[in-house]
Amino acid sequence: MIQVIYGSKGSGKTKQIVDLANETAKQAKGVVVYLDRSNHRMHDLHRSIRLVDASHFGLTDQKELVSFIKGMIAANFDIEHVFIDGLSRLFDCNIVELGEVYQGLDKLAKEFSINFTITASGDIDELPDFVKKYIG
Repeated sequence: MIQVIYGSKGSGKTKQIVDLANETAKQAKGVVVYLDRSNHRMHDLHRSIRLVDASHFGLTDQKELVSFIKGMIAANFDIEHVFIDGLSRLFDCNIVELGEVYQGLDKLAKEFSINFTITASGDIDELPDFVKKYIG
């Protein structure tokens, strides 16, 4: 399953995803991963959450990100939830350009029963359909 937390810049999406990750970690039977473009949230996240600073891995396009997540799953089949804060910031692009990532994550979610929670900035009217379908 994919869940998207959306809102305008500065609306508190990061706080919301951090709080959700911490709550998830308290009840998780498997591994919870928080993927971000820095390690600034290290002290905000519960100690059991695996913080991955994507800036250290030179991810340059959508295929690389999906492959990177596949590698994490291959190394650890116990991953049950992946939180991605600011997906469009990872590639410094507009959300409408991220269809390939959402398609890849959807396949991984179904195949490995992994939940993904992603933050997305913007006006609801500007979000593409491939994102809107994941807004709960």
